[in-house]
Amino acid sequence: MKKELNEIYNQMNGDFGKIEGITYDSMLKKGRMLFEYYPQKYKEIVIGISDTSGLGLDKQLIVNAKEYYIPVAPLAHQCSGVAAWGNYTSGGPLVFGRNYDFGPALAEYVTVAVYNPEDGSLPTASITYAGSIYVTSGMNKKGLFLELNNGGVSETAQYTNRVPAPVSLFAFLESAADLKQLNAEFHSTLPDYAYIINVADPEKAYSYEWATFDVRRRSPDEDGLLVATNHFVDPSWGLEEPEMGAFDPANTSERRTNLLALAEKYKGNFSPQTMMEVMSLPLEKGGAFRAPHDTSYQIVAVPQDLKVWVRIPEVSDWTEVDLKPLFL
Repeated sequence: MKKELNEIYNQMNGDFGKIEGITYDSMLKKGRMLFEYYPQKYKEIVIGISDTSGLGLDKQLIVNAKEYYIPVAPLAHQCSGVAAWGNYTSGGPLVFGRNYDFGPALAEYVTVAVYNPEDGSLPTASITYAGSIYVTSGMNKKGLFLELNNGGVSETAQYTNRVPAPVSLFAFLESAADLKQLNAEFHSTLPDYAYIINVADPEKAYSYEWATFDVRRRSPDEDGLLVATNHFVDPSWGLEEPEMGAFDPANTSERRTNLLALAEKYKGNFSPQTMMEVMSLPLEKGGAFRAPHDTSYQIVAVPQDLKVWVRIPEVSDWTEVDLKPLFL
């Protein structure tokens, strides 16, 4: 993807100095800071890309840090996730839907990248921007799927001396063969920022409300249903639900309420196609979809079949990717 990686850098470079606080020097500083805490095996991938793309290491570090560049409205970088199984699929396989809300910039470069490690780690697919060596959505060969939602509504602390959470998620998928092992990973690692990580295997799903100081594994909302947006829901935190309206940052409560209602409306009928429809219903019509200005891309996953579907609004319609033949 040499051509695409250079296009990404050139587009970013064209904006340096035009967006407040975004310059070559500021992005290189951020890129180096992130890279400093990468485990060595992931550093090697970044270095390899810098060689084969012709960008050189500094420019590739800027590309790798592109999500600190993408200009978005305040609190627009939020996401929505829904998992349905059991009664909600009438016994069909678990289906997961997620919207990644980070604005339209560079969305045309969203890529399904499959990694087949030679060190005994599990083959893993990462679904994110080309040239970004981390996981914000991904699935491994054992059928474990996870996706990252911003949790800054519930906790705002940030640490610059920890492995970036999306890199940790990459390592989790390469290491965990089942949900029990994945659970141990979450309870052994503190993130650099607050996140909500929704995970699933072929049979069930959970939501990890992952603060910088602790973690809670939240059970499904109903038997066969999990819905998560951008605020912690587990009652043990002692946090109140953001009040819908002016006090609802990025519509996190509104999106959660809408998705819970849609889940009941389609209970018993969830399939990949139904999930695509649910995740694509606009916010103003009772859904959680916020394109073309906020929703960057959408994913539907069926862990049992090792399949994902990806849609980039305004760029490409739902495209099926069968991971089975790609995992070695």
